[in-house]
Amino acid sequence: MALKIPHLSLRRDGGPRKILVGLQGYRGFPGGFKAYRRVFPTVELSWWHRLPDERTLGRLEALAPPGFLFSALGHKHLTFRPSGEERRTLRRFLRRFRRFGEKRGAVRLLVPQGVEEGAMALWLDLLEAVLEELGPFPLFFQAPEPLRPLLKARGHLLVNEEGPLLYLLDPPGLPEGEGFAYFSSSQALAQALHS
Repeated sequence: MALKIPHLSLRRDGGPRKILVGLQGYRGFPGGFKAYRRVFPTVELSWWHRLPDERTLGRLEALAPPGFLFSALGHKHLTFRPSGEERRTLRRFLRRFRRFGEKRGAVRLLVPQGVEEGAMALWLDLLEAVLEELGPFPLFFQAPEPLRPLLKARGHLLVNEEGPLLYLLDPPGLPEGEGFAYFSSSQALAQALHS
């Protein structure tokens, strides 16, 4: 079953499509999130180790200006093997992300080496059932090469690849299109902008 990707537009004002640029995290940014939000329109939060609590999410959402978008990387407890526990973990993760509402960007899922194609196909069935329940999310997979054809065939978007919406990590420059470009540091961003 191929996933139907809803039309996702980052522009709510009818303006031209664009790549939103931000950093992978705001920790270490001089002045913290209050300063970060004045410079960038988006941030990728690392939910790799644990999900943030509701209070933290509420605080970030309240501090973010209109139009600011949060993306999330997660989550190390996803095994990419279908099970009841995997379904609960995935639902908990996506429900927490849904909390951002209109300030919700995209989710990046990092698939580890060693996940077999058959197991991934079954996991995608589980994901699609969860998305049917929770509603669509812009999801991007960062996956080993052998799994990429399956993900594409099922209609999923890939990190650092062309598609209707882009999710770029440390790109050497900024292409035309709509989506996100996250940089690992301010230095990597400066280098990309001056190349």
